[in-house]
Amino acid sequence: MSSYQNIRLTSLYEPRIEFIKRQLESLLTVVELESGGQVVPIDGFRLRRLKDWLSPSTGNPEEVFQHAATRCDCDCIFCYNRGNPPGLGRDNARAVEEEFQEMMARVEHFHPRDSLFPCLGDTYEALIHPHIIDVLGALRRRTGQPFRITTNGRALTRDMVAALAALRPVYLYLSLNSASAERRRRLMGDPTPQVAIDSLPLLQEAAIPYAVLICPWPLGSLEETLDDMERTVAYAQGHGAHLVEINLPGYTRFFSPEELFDLDEVWSAAVARVRAMRGRMAVPIVTMPSMYEENLGRGRKNLPGIIGVVAGSPAQRAGCAHGDVIRAVNGIPVTSRPQARDLLSLLQRSSNRGAAITVERGGQVLELPLDLEDTSYPYDRETDTHLGVVFLGTGLRTSYLEQLKGLIERHGARRCLFLSSALVRPTFEQCLAESTLFADPGLTIDVQVPPNRFFGGNVFMGDLLVVQDFIDFLKDYLARGGPRPDLVVIPSSPFNLGGWGRDLTGRVYLDIEREVGIPVALLECATIYD
Repeated sequence: MSSYQNIRLTSLYEPRIEFIKRQLESLLTVVELESGGQVVPIDGFRLRRLKDWLSPSTGNPEEVFQHAATRCDCDCIFCYNRGNPPGLGRDNARAVEEEFQEMMARVEHFHPRDSLFPCLGDTYEALIHPHIIDVLGALRRRTGQPFRITTNGRALTRDMVAALAALRPVYLYLSLNSASAERRRRLMGDPTPQVAIDSLPLLQEAAIPYAVLICPWPLGSLEETLDDMERTVAYAQGHGAHLVEINLPGYTRFFSPEELFDLDEVWSAAVARVRAMRGRMAVPIVTMPSMYEENLGRGRKNLPGIIGVVAGSPAQRAGCAHGDVIRAVNGIPVTSRPQARDLLSLLQRSSNRGAAITVERGGQVLELPLDLEDTSYPYDRETDTHLGVVFLGTGLRTSYLEQLKGLIERHGARRCLFLSSALVRPTFEQCLAESTLFADPGLTIDVQVPPNRFFGGNVFMGDLLVVQDFIDFLKDYLARGGPRPDLVVIPSSPFNLGGWGRDLTGRVYLDIEREVGIPVALLECATIYD
């Protein structure tokens, strides 16, 4: 029997297991178990036939090796785990041999469609686990899918880079944050900052594609922060980074009850600097959450505009450039960003050698031929997703509006209250106004934005709303005289944890309906971090 069957229940985020645990605990309050006439103390249980417990999964290898990420060897001043409320943060570090056995059991049952108790894994540093290369090696023998590994870079010595290169395809998300050793030390509590800084030329030499992540946390003056951000982007470009991701900083009330910086001032200044850099640097630069940038200065939302192209990619070789707007892919007209992404992704995974992309540039329409096999580093067809085209986020799918219409019809609603986020609302309202699906004059759809009261601070991401935020908002909305809706519709992304309709605190979304007495439906959508 697999050693995974003996793993501690606290390491699993699986409601079925917790249900069994509660049933057994209830049974043990009224009976004792014996062996040979002697009472046997109970400290755990096993599951028979693990294959019966496989659950649908994305089939991503991360479902296995992220279970190595239970420790961290940095102490970042901006770490979001500092902002978790009591009881929400996960500290799941166990004996390394126990973790190794668990991951090897997961490898044994790894399948592209099913997984053994799929869950989020952990959020720290996987590469410092002493058995990580053994786990990745065993996993590589099970799948040819890319390993996408997030790392702070402290483990990226020459030997580690060589070991990872032997496991291709591998893609690294390197949280560098600064190319200055002193500033990285202060930002990340890294006692050996030069290791991560020096890893970039090693990755380039080993032809491992990677993204550099930067959080422009205000340290010193804002201008000093932005200047260092620009120098770090230039350093990443000089060593063949696939792209650079700027993660705009924020914090919860649990991180700090006092205001640490003005969010709009820092975010708008960072976005302005990124836009300026795009005009003079070749490496693609994205901001996260990207919808903030789109809302800040773009009247028209959801356009399939190109903000960068990966060096050595088919898109770059064909002449695609920052500022182009895609109008067709292989002759298929394109009107939205999700549509362009989907078509390019299909081509990426196809066996086609050639294709064509039509772009609008400066009022002219150009058709650019793509040679899908004419590529070089840092582009990699196994790990890239859109033939080297980089967009301003994922955008909003028009299929979400079709789902919304279906929900309204199934509930027979005439007055619908849609609870969005400040980031998504402008794009959603534009798509709603342009859609012909809601022409019924007797139907009203009111779009509102609940505040993030639970996490507080300067957090305003919709995916970080919790059940109590929605309950509090709806009660206030009705108390202020808001018209009582027939149906409340909420995007499912705040409840995607483990696929069980629960928020980050573990509370099920149906509690909203129970508390306010109004039908609540989830609009199925992906988690929107951008």
